[in-house]
Amino acid sequence: MTASPALSAKSPAETRQGSGLRDARILQRAICDSVSTSPEAFLKTADDVNEFSLDHWEKEIQSSTWAVIERGQELVGIAVARWPHREMDQDIDPKTSRFIESVWIDPGLRGRRMGERLMRFLFEVECEKCPDVMQLLLWVFDKNHRAIRLYERMGFKDTGQRNVDTRGGRTELQYQLAFDTAVVKATGKAVNKAARREDLRQFGVTYRTLGANTE
Repeated sequence: MTASPALSAKSPAETRQGSGLRDARILQRAICDSVSTSPEAFLKTADDVNEFSLDHWEKEIQSSTWAVIERGQELVGIAVARWPHREMDQDIDPKTSRFIESVWIDPGLRGRRMGERLMRFLFEVECEKCPDVMQLLLWVFDKNHRAIRLYERMGFKDTGQRNVDTRGGRTELQYQLAFDTAVVKATGKAVNKAARREDLRQFGVTYRTLGANTE
C-alpha cells in the first residue's frame, strides 16, 4: 500500500477538528491507495492525488455522495455518485441521472462480491437523497475486464459511447443502468443490509457514507 501523502504543517485544514477533517484525511489516503494498487482503473496517478489539499477532499465529500467500506481507520472500498458535469454533460438531465466513479476494493478483499454490495449501498443512499434519480452512468476502461464483469452482472449496459484518454491512449466505454427508484427501495434492501451485516461479522468492515455516521 502507498504511504499517505505528507500534509503541510501550515495547512489551515490541520487546525480544524471533527468528522469532516477525519473523513477528508482517510479519503485522501484511500484514493492514493486505489490509484497505486489499481492504476489500470483510474485516469489519475498517485502523484496527481498528492497534489490535492485536504480542503479539496472536504469539498469532494460535501458535493458528492461517497459510499465507503471501512475497517478501523482505513477505507478498504470506495465509490462515489456525482451530478452530471454542467458543461460536459449538457445532454444529461441532472435531476434524474448520476455518474458513478472511483469504484475500488482493496486487493485483499476482492473476489467476495464486496464491490457489488458497495455499489448497491451507494444506490440506496443516493435514491434516498434524490428520489427522482432513475439512471446511473459510468465510464470504464476497455481493458478493465474485472470492472466490466461487475457492471454487467449488476445490469449495466454498454451505451456505445467511447472516449479516448489522450494522456494514456486508453479507450473508455460508457455504461448505463436505468431503473425504477421505487423498485430499488422496495426490493433487495433488506437482503443488502443482511449481506452487509455478514461482511461485518466475517471481515470486520462497515458500510457508510463519508460525512455521516457508520451504518
